[in-house]
Amino acid sequence: MEPSLENKEYFISSVNTLRAKGCKCGRKKMPPVGPLKWDNDLYISAESHARYLNRRSDLSHYGRQGEDIADRIEDTGYPWAVVGENLGRGQKTFPEVMKDWIKSTPHCKMLMNPKVEDMAIAKINKVWVQHFGKKKEN
Repeated sequence: MEPSLENKEYFISSVNTLRAKGCKCGRKKMPPVGPLKWDNDLYISAESHARYLNRRSDLSHYGRQGEDIADRIEDTGYPWAVVGENLGRGQKTFPEVMKDWIKSTPHCKMLMNPKVEDMAIAKINKVWVQHFGKKKEN
């Protein structure tokens, strides 16, 4: 089920607020970067992976047949040049998962990646999947 317009706006606003001010990811100071926009193809791939992970007891960036983030996003028709993925499990709210992603250096660096332009987040029960992308130029 697609998130409400309010949730989409909240997710984007929260991530873009962080990106606009910059932050520290581990020991590395990350400068401000441009805003992201919501992408429905990225949502489809994030929701699909969240459903898969919800049935498992662990988190994995790979699907049941070894497919990765690039494979999942490609399957939606999103013409990607850059992709990325953040995962979370157990957080009840978006502020909780954001806090955990910011505390984790690799997740934080993905949030602050200047190469991505699009984003979507899916939550199935207590599994969070955040997909990032930048489309290929024609």
